[in-house]
Amino acid sequence: MSTQPTILRHFDWLAAGFAGIWLVFLLFPIPQLLTNNQLSNTEKTLGLVAVVVFALIYLASYGAPWVLPGKKTWHRTLQWSLLLLIPTAALTYAVGPWWLYFFTYFVAMWAFQTPPRIGLTVGTLVTVLSTLVMVVDYPHVFQQGGYGFITGAFFVLVMAALSAGGDARVQRREQQQRTEQTERIASDVHDILGRSLTVINLKAELASALVEADPARAQREMQEVSELSRTALAEVRATVTRLKMPTFAGEILASARALETAGVKAHLPSEQEAQVPGTNSVLFSWALREGVTNVIRHSGAENCWVKVEADRLEILDDGDTPQGHGLVKGNGLTGLEQRVKDSGGDLLFETGGATRLLVTMNGDTSPLGA
Repeated sequence: MSTQPTILRHFDWLAAGFAGIWLVFLLFPIPQLLTNNQLSNTEKTLGLVAVVVFALIYLASYGAPWVLPGKKTWHRTLQWSLLLLIPTAALTYAVGPWWLYFFTYFVAMWAFQTPPRIGLTVGTLVTVLSTLVMVVDYPHVFQQGGYGFITGAFFVLVMAALSAGGDARVQRREQQQRTEQTERIASDVHDILGRSLTVINLKAELASALVEADPARAQREMQEVSELSRTALAEVRATVTRLKMPTFAGEILASARALETAGVKAHLPSEQEAQVPGTNSVLFSWALREGVTNVIRHSGAENCWVKVEADRLEILDDGDTPQGHGLVKGNGLTGLEQRVKDSGGDLLFETGGATRLLVTMNGDTSPLGA
């Protein structure tokens, strides 16, 4: 068990480090403190201690904001702000009007630690009020560099606004991806179970009606029911595996489960070979899914080989797919072909006995490994 204090063990040093960048503003009032002839050495020392305490509280508000109670982030930020006011109030005597510089940190704290609507509103109010106080009551401070405070505070607000906008775009993108994934799952389940269960039900009813009239045909219908259920089970298992690992390597594992359940021996790339780089990973995942689905549903194959390179994917089987089968309107391979073209590649689909599906992004249509 670690003997390190809990706060230090869970302290967010990265957040505190980025926040510490703004400590450069503390350099401006310090000269005023050290050159103030009205202060004794003891008072100057206490003033420097107050500056250090201010810096430590500020960094702690980023590295360990959770040490203060509060159900909402702005509740804790308000408490940290009140703590910062203690050394700030002490410094008003030591540095005079230069204490206004310290409010840059209040602006940064609210802008970056609270929701944008609250943080930017409070930060803007603090900036405007502090600027008015400086310009109206202490114009000499403004002329001697106080505009640096104003510039820094507004820079903080602009950075916070840009960061919030970027976060919002990321959240919208993630939400869109989750929505698309949900729709894809619903579509897959509907396609797999809807079609398969409908056909299974019809064939089971037909077999039941033929038991006495044509026992041989009834037996054939039940065999087809068994094959259909096995195929549907393979596709459901592949869908579940795909959801757990949504990468090309995950698609390889999904294909392995699907082919195994369907009774097809799979010859697949190793885990290292399945690490397809860049945007080809998404395209090849779709191609592999469609290709393996075609093998399971239509080829009657006993073996399926999948070969992959950085810019090519090839799927082979030893089945007996009729010449020209597969690329018909409404088939998944038609959509795949269009997607490959849109990505700048080519799709080759050869039938007539064994089936070969090749997706190439470099124009090379020769067999992989040839």
